[in-house]
Amino acid sequence: MSIWLLRLRLLDPGRVQLGFALRTLVAAVAALLIAGAVSRAGGLPGGIVVIATVVAVLVSRSLHGTSLTHRLSALVYVPVIGVAAAFVGRFMVGHAVLGAAVFVAAVGASRYLMRFGGKVRSFGRLALTPLISVLVVPVPPSAAKATGPFWGGLAGLIAVACVIAVQTLVPARPTRTAAAAALDLLAAIRSPRTRPHTLHRTALAVDDRLDAAVLPATAPDRAPLDALSAAVLTAEVLAMERASDTDRAPGAVGDPALDSALDAALADLRVRAAAVRGLASRARPTPEAPPVKRQGGGWRNVQPHTRLAAQLTAAMAVAFAVGHVVFPHRWMWPVITAFVVCSGARGRGDVVHKSGLRVAGAFAGAVTGTLAAHLVTGSPAAAITVIFGYLLAGLWLRERNYAVWAFCVTSVLSVLYSLNGEQGGALLVQRPEGILVGSACGIAAAYFVLPLHTERVMRARASSALRALQDLLGAVREPEPRPAAIRHLARQFDRAAQDLAQVAAPARAHRALFRVHGTVLFRRRHAEPPAPARAVFRRRRAEAAAHAADWADSLAACAHAARVLAATEPAALVASRRLLGLTALNVGQARRRLGHRPDAEPPRPAPGGPPHLLRLNTALAALYHQLPTPAPDSVTAPAAAAASG
Repeated sequence: MSIWLLRLRLLDPGRVQLGFALRTLVAAVAALLIAGAVSRAGGLPGGIVVIATVVAVLVSRSLHGTSLTHRLSALVYVPVIGVAAAFVGRFMVGHAVLGAAVFVAAVGASRYLMRFGGKVRSFGRLALTPLISVLVVPVPPSAAKATGPFWGGLAGLIAVACVIAVQTLVPARPTRTAAAAALDLLAAIRSPRTRPHTLHRTALAVDDRLDAAVLPATAPDRAPLDALSAAVLTAEVLAMERASDTDRAPGAVGDPALDSALDAALADLRVRAAAVRGLASRARPTPEAPPVKRQGGGWRNVQPHTRLAAQLTAAMAVAFAVGHVVFPHRWMWPVITAFVVCSGARGRGDVVHKSGLRVAGAFAGAVTGTLAAHLVTGSPAAAITVIFGYLLAGLWLRERNYAVWAFCVTSVLSVLYSLNGEQGGALLVQRPEGILVGSACGIAAAYFVLPLHTERVMRARASSALRALQDLLGAVREPEPRPAAIRHLARQFDRAAQDLAQVAAPARAHRALFRVHGTVLFRRRHAEPPAPARAVFRRRRAEAAAHAADWADSLAACAHAARVLAATEPAALVASRRLLGLTALNVGQARRRLGHRPDAEPPRPAPGGPPHLLRLNTALAALYHQLPTPAPDSVTAPAAAAASG
């Protein structure tokens, strides 16, 4: 297999995201055709057709992986909100300021509802789709007068019905995609150019699909699925061990015993994947998110979701004001950008990081989209084909890199607005300007409106990861360890570490850009202060030297050792119970340090034992010492309460 073809396969192991993108695209095309027929029959303007298509794309993501009951409830929620959104859009045509205020309040309220969890959270997420569709496709004055608010509900009804029909008639097959991802893992292990994090991501994709699989009542035995999960874990651990041996001794001949064990594991992986591929299955609905736990501190320590809702409201309000003043005919570009960078933010660092990706992708998308719109001018069929091509690429690669999604969405909007008459070379400059202004509004809101610090969110995710690691160590220390339960707990720790990696991306980017130069400048420009301020100065200098991304890396380094534990024979685990007990104590000390407990003590070094346990204890010691000591007068909320996604 060509290395480029393999890399393309590993972008989406098992083609899970590609299947979702294709189903979304089919639902959007169906909504386009049905809404077009209704529009022609009723003599309605074409803007309603575009709104139905946009709502289908947005709703498809919200309803993906949900239960049938939840999808059917969207047939009521979305049309009702669509009527209200159409009314707001119509109101904005004649009353820009009041309409913008009502619109921003509705978006902020929908974002605030996501703090409650369960059906209320789902309702808030669904409520955003018609609102944003009206923003993306502003209804012209003539259309607003001709259609009225009722047709916004009809567009939402058509969109949701198409999404439900496609997701029901073409459901996801978790066992099939898990088997395909397992074969991708096999090909990745055989390729010498595959990076370890790519191997791990592919293995996690297999396990995610296996966990989501529900077998029919006639075949309730999950033994083939458990066997494939065990084979994937064994192959991943052996491949990582071989890669680490190669890194330690480049050019040296590999261990024959390790190579033989890996070949046997890959042969077993192929057999297990073939057995799972033939099983019928359906996807298990994603469980509803629990409500966010309230934290102490009263009004001085506002809830994270409340902070994020306030930031989104402020960013969009400022973007509306600046957009109407600076870009009176293209005010939607700053507003859409402000919504995108703040709607799913996890903290102020995430807003800055996402803004950078958004600006980079949107700049390229504005240029190429404007050029593509120029090429398809006068041919609506060609323009629609280009739009759906961009949508397919963006939906497929969205999870890999947000800049790709920003590129595709901006290109889609460029071509879409060309159908409404926006043309000219000046747009190559004006659209990126609007994107920059919207990003600036989002960043300003994240920093000055109830800011949510990135490290606070990182601590919440790290707390969940350490709790999962402690659960795993409790399972391996049982008198009779159960391999299936241990594998499940190891993958839970993997996913928790992956969640931490997502929120730590801004910290890693900050470290790469500013850490060295910033620390040097700090030491050069600041001489030793007088004695009263010396303690504060030294503490700040120590915090500058110990970056938040460092302890996130140390926690991530524990993941491979945890996977080795899950692949270890039960007899070997029983023989290492004493050392495992010491490791569990060290995890407890790291959790105390993370929670700013005064009784936290440095982890004790392991006197000896298996290499993976030595590496695990070394990583825990590094994590403990890299976590900064809190200031005596700081008020810190419980970490778990800051976990906002």
